[in-house]
Amino acid sequence: MTVMTATVTAPWRESGYRGSPLARMRNPRAFRWYAGGAIGLVYQVVELFAVWSSQGSVGIKTLATAVLAVLYVLYLVLPPLVWPEPVRVRLVVIFGYWALSCVLFPLIGITTVWVWTLLAAMVGFTWIPRLPAFGIVGGIVATQLIIAAAMRYPNAISFSPFITASVGITTLTLTRLIVQNQQLRFAHAEIARLAVSDERARLARDLHDSLGHSLTVVTVKSELAGKLVGRDPVRAAREIVDIEHLARTGLSELRAAVAGYRDADIDTELIAAHTALTAAEIVEHLPHDGSAVDPDLRALFGWVIREGVTNVIRHAKARNCWIELTATSVCVRDDGMTVIDLVSAANGLRGLRERAAVLGAHVTAGPRASGPGFELVVST
Repeated sequence: MTVMTATVTAPWRESGYRGSPLARMRNPRAFRWYAGGAIGLVYQVVELFAVWSSQGSVGIKTLATAVLAVLYVLYLVLPPLVWPEPVRVRLVVIFGYWALSCVLFPLIGITTVWVWTLLAAMVGFTWIPRLPAFGIVGGIVATQLIIAAAMRYPNAISFSPFITASVGITTLTLTRLIVQNQQLRFAHAEIARLAVSDERARLARDLHDSLGHSLTVVTVKSELAGKLVGRDPVRAAREIVDIEHLARTGLSELRAAVAGYRDADIDTELIAAHTALTAAEIVEHLPHDGSAVDPDLRALFGWVIREGVTNVIRHAKARNCWIELTATSVCVRDDGMTVIDLVSAANGLRGLRERAAVLGAHVTAGPRASGPGFELVVST
């Protein structure tokens, strides 16, 4: 049974419980109702016994039995048929069933009220909203009490109001429990889905921020080493050693990202920024260290430096890159002749915004206010 909200809506409306009447009656959920609802019919043996032990012609008794048989079949069949229908349809079915049961009064008299115990069960399992459901059950019980009082509480029906109230309260309580259990199952499934989604987003963000930077620097240094092979083999060899080191570092970062332990250190990122910018032949203007930064922001600002420097190297065609740090802000700025392609940098900036949002920080990225170039600012 699907989630019913605070006011219970038609079950299975959103889970594909539709189709022809025959298909609804053959649905596995319908068979669960048949099994449970059939228990209520066991007590109707008393009704049949009362019919055939009473005075009257065989024809009247046979007709009464036929009407009872129709009511019993409808009791089992109607709930699965109306589950996907609007509330008003289900209410009409309930009142229609009650009206049909009243046909028995001329045939078997006041013992007809015992059939209303089935009606009380149907109210619960046609998923009528809470207040109308209790109102209908209360009305049935009140009518039984009025009839019993008018007849001076004959033994034949004196207990019927209490039995009907018990059945009605039990079924309504049971349906509430079914709804709540289904809501809990759906909530757990949604929590699991969100956890998987969050983990995927974290992994994608970490892979982009860590491997993207490492591979960018490897590319730049490889190009530099290729240029130096002919004119400065010693320096080319040093660049190749750096490339090997970067490759190993990237592999370690990949493993850390997969394990969920990857984080950035601002001082390490400043050193990496110096190495990367130098290799890209971009003049760097960096602070000596990140000691001025609030300890709670050091990891975040480390990611900002990594992302900002990567974008400068990839996109900016800059001659200079500035990194400025305060206790609560970091700025990565360049003097490139072309503005960084925000579409290409979208994944990284989105990842930074996600990281910044956790700490209540704000990310601003765009063309410099004065002069050519681009700047990335994160501040609290």
